[in-house]
Formats: sequence, C-alpha cells, structure tokens
Amino acid sequence: MDKKVQVGLLFSFYRNMLTDRQNECVDLYYNEDLSLSEISEHLGITRQGVRDNIKRAEQSMYDIEQRLGLASKFLRIQEKLDNIDDIIREIEQSPNVRYLSDDIKHKINDILTIISDINEGEQ
Repeated sequence: MDKKVQVGLLFSFYRNMLTDRQNECVDLYYNEDLSLSEISEHLGITRQGVRDNIKRAEQSMYDIEQRLGLASKFLRIQEKLDNIDDIIREIEQSPNVRYLSDDIKHKINDILTIISDINEGEQ
C-alpha cells in the first residue's frame, strides 16, 4: 500500500490520539497536499518543526496500529464484505436464479442492503 494511502487510513482511525499540532500538520500535508514550507508559513513554525511533527505523528500512528490493529481489521472486513457482494452478484447473474424462492431472493436483497449500509457508514 502506498505510504500516502496508508498514513491517510491510519490518520482516519487515530487522528484523535495525536497532539493538536501533529493533527494539523498531518492533515495539511497529507489531506491538503501542502508542502512543508507552506505548512510552516501557515502555522508560524519552522519547516523542520513541521517535518518533526509529521514524523512523530506517523510513528505514533504506526505504533498505535501495531497495538490495536483497527485499520488492518477494517481492511480485512472490507475485503470480506466485497467478497460477499461479489458472490451475491454471481448468484443474481446465474441462469439458475429463477429457481430460487422469492424468500431467498428477498434475503439476498437484505444482505446487499446491509453491505451497502456498512459501506456508507465508513464514509
């Protein structure tokens, strides 16, 4: 996984565990795509101070993830939900779908709705 994507994922989980300054620096650097110099000007601290805050924040998030594993668990769950969704789509496209009872078809739609609700909740 690309470092920018990985840090972005960790930041979405652990941003509240960072200091306010670290939070601000990481957000501006990774989400707003500002340079260290631009962040330095914006926050009124040195470029090195910005870099140090970002590096400390990254290390903190990696350490927290190592202990808690929330982002990894989220990715595994998302992958399993995608697999379930794919299997249901295959069932729906199968020529044998006409042999399924209406009850089974409704349950399949219920499962798709639940998956959709879960995916919407993460955004």
